[in-house]
Amino acid sequence: MVQTTHSVCMGDQGLEVGQLMFEAQGNRQFSRFQYANAWLENPRSFALAPSMPLRETPFFYRPEGDRGSPLPPPLADTTPDSWGRNIIRRDAREARTDTRPLNECDFLTAVDDFSRMGALRLRSPDGGDFLASLPGGLHDIPPLLQLNELGRTIASLEQQEPMTAKALQRLRQVGSALGGARPKCSVLDGDQLFIAKFTSRLDTQSVELVEVLTLQLAQLCGLRAPAVRLDQSDGLAVALIQRFDRSANGRIPYISAQTMLDRDEANRGTYTELAEAIRAHSDAPGRDLLELFKRIAFTVLVSNTDDHLKNHGFLYAGNGQWRLSPLFDVNPSPDRHRELKTAISEISGTTASVAILLEHAPFFDVTSSDATEILKAMAVTIRQSWRGLGQKLGMTRQDFEVYRPAFDHEDTDVAQKL
Repeated sequence: MVQTTHSVCMGDQGLEVGQLMFEAQGNRQFSRFQYANAWLENPRSFALAPSMPLRETPFFYRPEGDRGSPLPPPLADTTPDSWGRNIIRRDAREARTDTRPLNECDFLTAVDDFSRMGALRLRSPDGGDFLASLPGGLHDIPPLLQLNELGRTIASLEQQEPMTAKALQRLRQVGSALGGARPKCSVLDGDQLFIAKFTSRLDTQSVELVEVLTLQLAQLCGLRAPAVRLDQSDGLAVALIQRFDRSANGRIPYISAQTMLDRDEANRGTYTELAEAIRAHSDAPGRDLLELFKRIAFTVLVSNTDDHLKNHGFLYAGNGQWRLSPLFDVNPSPDRHRELKTAISEISGTTASVAILLEHAPFFDVTSSDATEILKAMAVTIRQSWRGLGQKLGMTRQDFEVYRPAFDHEDTDVAQKL
């Protein structure tokens, strides 16, 4: 049996929010979280998630079968997905003398403190430095100048080549904090924190180049998207995306849409449910409802099939309220059936359709005339702009042929003719 206790803290100041008690016995894992009295008494305190209202009594978590996490949802949001877990597993095989399987708390505490998503941090109940941090609050996040070196290290991991313990430890420090399955790590451009998404040596399509194109296209369509640009590592494309959970004032609390809706899986939710959550918890519901409607329209028109609830998020806006985070992880899929991961509604199912979205416009407080205007303008912008953006980014003739069905299809025609 494994039993651990950690203090959960908030922001650069490290204010204690509560205590996490975790237990693993065989395949069974569960946790207990309780808010600290000091946090409950703090006039600026807030609930970490809508499902975790401020109270003195504890919360208990355990997965149901193969669904859900044994961790509180806001902490589960900071654990890595398959890419980060692969790094942590390999580092553990090389560095640990303990042969027991890694549990969810192992993955949680292995994530680098400086680049952990959002504002939650972990330390021993006795105090001291934060877990997975360097002494004195220092960090080991590399500058952009080291992109080539990082790319080679990532390629070695992908190809299962021998790696030194130091290289594995460094990759865990810079690459474990981020979600998703594709190779990536954290880098600094001056004092700005960025995600560097690398081209995989196994790629058959220009995935990272097209992700940059799509985020730039989203900005042209009036959507809120992070600053993004294209760089290279040994001649291969690297997407550089600025982290939106950091500001001049420090770390910004973040939760996924999955946590906002309190779902045990990322594919178990609808956009109309997200709209209701926005009405209940947003600091500006009208703004976020319109933004959400536009994002669904954009998702349909660029054939994004990766719009699950972990790929939508919320940033803390103060006074116990949240706001929709900037757009992220939009990946056009030209060779897949155009189907949404998050259904527009329970009735509509997961079909990606302009017509269905128009029918549901009132659920997002968007009038029929405004919805028509938004969809038509967006379709025109996408059709007229994607090739020009692609040329500037260096897309080849083959790239254009491969990705044309993602940006130019029957729903584009439907929207443009509205």
